[in-house]
Amino acid sequence: MEKIGEKIKLIRDHFNLSQDRFGKKLGLSGKTISSYENHKATPPLHILEKISETYNVKILEVSSDYRSEIELELNKMAEFIDSMREMFRNGLSL
Repeated sequence: MEKIGEKIKLIRDHFNLSQDRFGKKLGLSGKTISSYENHKATPPLHILEKISETYNVKILEVSSDYRSEIELELNKMAEFIDSMREMFRNGLSL
């Protein structure tokens, strides 16, 4: 599986853009793009979405197995939050 930085570089190379030009379309500096490509920083989700929209590419793909794992974990968190909410409603403190 490609790392996000490698994927960003592939997209940038596909469009034959410098890091500066690629970043400028996203409202970022070339230095920021470089830090993503060299794995010195991880782009936030909103930047990944902006890359995807701006360049009409898929940048993140999640397998159905992994999606199921995430869904299971989210359900566990929701149950925990519901139990905490119920404790507060009943006047209990942590």
